[in-house]
Amino acid sequence: MTLTVRPMTWRDLERVYSINLSSFTTDSWSLESFKREFNLHYSHRFVLEKDGEVIGYAVVWLIDGEAFLMTFAIEGKHRNKGLGRFFLKQLIKILKGKARVLQLDVRKSNLPAIRLYKSLGFKVVRERPKFYSDGETAFLMELELDKMEGDGEDKGQSPFPADRAGRTE
Repeated sequence: MTLTVRPMTWRDLERVYSINLSSFTTDSWSLESFKREFNLHYSHRFVLEKDGEVIGYAVVWLIDGEAFLMTFAIEGKHRNKGLGRFFLKQLIKILKGKARVLQLDVRKSNLPAIRLYKSLGFKVVRERPKFYSDGETAFLMELELDKMEGDGEDKGQSPFPADRAGRTE
């Protein structure tokens, strides 16, 4: 199995949009929203490929030394296999040295995602009541990149040791 993290291209949009729609029942992004990101100088878009197939995506805004994970998803059939962890760890490596912190919003009810983020060192900073369109509260979570030692690796919990190119064999 080969995993690759690379910049998102226009050719990826249909696949990314499909993963987005199947991952979020409310508050999914429109295709126009994804297209707009390509025109924002502070927007950095990435995809995760498994054996050449796009199975995940992330959009990160990088503004004045702060990074915000705007949207992130792994295709449903590829979840709970360590791929989201691998992808996030690669993003952390990319952002370290470019941002002091990485923040994200997550539904209070999304316990698997919260566990993943906490396992990588994210902390809940505050709640955002009625943040989502259906009224659910979000947790704002933050990882202090400038205080991390090493390259953001956790205690070896990922089954995918990555090389410098963001690939595993």
